[in-house]
Amino acid sequence: MKIVILGGGATGMGVAAKVKRNDKNCEVLVIETGNYVSLGACGLPYYVGKNFDEPNMLFARTIEKFNESGIEIIINSKIKLIDLKNKKVVVNNKEITFDKLVIATGADAISPNIKGLNTIEHFKLTKFEDGLALRNIVEKKNINNILIVGSGFIGLELAENLKDLNKNVTMVEIEKDILSNLYDAEISELIKTTLEKNKINLMLNSFVNNFYKKENKVIANISDKEYEFDLVITATGFKPNTELLLNTGLNFYKNNAIIVDEFGKTNIEDVYAGGDCCAIMNKITNQFCYSPLATVASKQAKVIANNICKIESRFNGTIQSSIIRLFDKAIARCGLTVREANDLNIKTKVSYIKDKDHTHYLKGQSDVHLKLIMNEDTHELIGAQMFSHKDSILRFYSLATMVWSKIKVNEALEQIDLPYSPPFAKSFDIIHIAISKFI
Repeated sequence: MKIVILGGGATGMGVAAKVKRNDKNCEVLVIETGNYVSLGACGLPYYVGKNFDEPNMLFARTIEKFNESGIEIIINSKIKLIDLKNKKVVVNNKEITFDKLVIATGADAISPNIKGLNTIEHFKLTKFEDGLALRNIVEKKNINNILIVGSGFIGLELAENLKDLNKNVTMVEIEKDILSNLYDAEISELIKTTLEKNKINLMLNSFVNNFYKKENKVIANISDKEYEFDLVITATGFKPNTELLLNTGLNFYKNNAIIVDEFGKTNIEDVYAGGDCCAIMNKITNQFCYSPLATVASKQAKVIANNICKIESRFNGTIQSSIIRLFDKAIARCGLTVREANDLNIKTKVSYIKDKDHTHYLKGQSDVHLKLIMNEDTHELIGAQMFSHKDSILRFYSLATMVWSKIKVNEALEQIDLPYSPPFAKSFDIIHIAISKFI
């Protein structure tokens, strides 16, 4: 059986490696448009921020190591044609046939439609070469005032890392709240306060009208006022990299992400897809959503590889769990926000608590903010959001497990046997307190 994989990211290489472990007799060919595979792109902001100096540490495995396991990889590929009906692709003017095709083409950074953007040097952070280029320029002494357009995960991580390099950082965000698609207003406000406390210049509910160059500077017209910057970075989100596939007969989600079932199959026989190019099922709403997260990509890779090898395996959906460090704080979330629940006509009950992370008689006690969202009709936990010191945030993993399990809120849950010791928690933890508000 010949398996062709389009894309050498987390999903593509995960499928390739797992297929070979399942069945060494399978012929596996990976087609990658870049000159590398298996990049841990989530580490790019931390490379830019000099948290480590060896960029090759971002690669989980070399091409040579994959070759040794019998996986063939074609890099620097130009895909000219994808013919799903006749099971062939044309790459670098060569026709390649397949028995099974895996589409793992990932996502591209969205380029904002701003007048003059194409006339100035600007940076994004999606690929390995982006990280190398951005780190190289921010090391220059004359790069001090930096504008980040967008305040999503990449924008926030860059803001933290660039500030740690003693840069003056300005963030412009068109929405009035930060990460308003992931957090409710209480948590968004805490993120805003943390950024301001660390001297990030926030321009919320604002937008860039246009850019132009003036000598060695970039002038940005932001909400009808002009500001001067040394460097511009765009971080306005991602879109699925599926343009070459739009006329192939595949079914697509509203943002052109490929729709797949729980087995990783598309609507076309013997064609699978996974990772950031796909729409997946939300475990709570039972509706498709777009969630370009590394955790999803790696899980889908195993499911796809198993099903190709006739080992039945299912992807059970997502609750869109995420976590981010922001200076000495951390923020985590999973499930639905109140706004999302309201949009779906789900009746909710909310418990919002501020408490301490551990006992008062030990040094370093800090605040924890926790929001739990319960479906009032079913009594299931459907969402959780937490803001705390970075050393306290890992208690959130238990909350993600509760939401994932669709656990019901009752007296037994209020008594959940969480571990306790004075340096780590209080005997009645903030999780207990938040749950008790529902009882």
